[in-house]
Amino acid sequence: MTVTLHLRPEIEASLLARAHASGMPLEAYLLSLAEEAAVQTAPTATGRTKREEAVRRMLEFGEKHHLTLGEPITRDLLHEGHRR
Repeated sequence: MTVTLHLRPEIEASLLARAHASGMPLEAYLLSLAEEAAVQTAPTATGRTKREEAVRRMLEFGEKHHLTLGEPITRDLLHEGHRR
């Protein structure tokens, strides 16, 4: 598919700088951004995005192993950080 973008000069300059910093031509840089955005929001077989699936798996793991970031644990971690 071919797409034509009409960018404001300041946006074009910013994208060119980012592409250059990444060592990529602008077209390849824009393609990588589009692909990344498509993958992040693409629904999985369950209809959820990959991010939603990851959060669901983390929550299930926490429930299965009875993990919590409740106040006592948070306080212990805070004090441990001060002891170092």
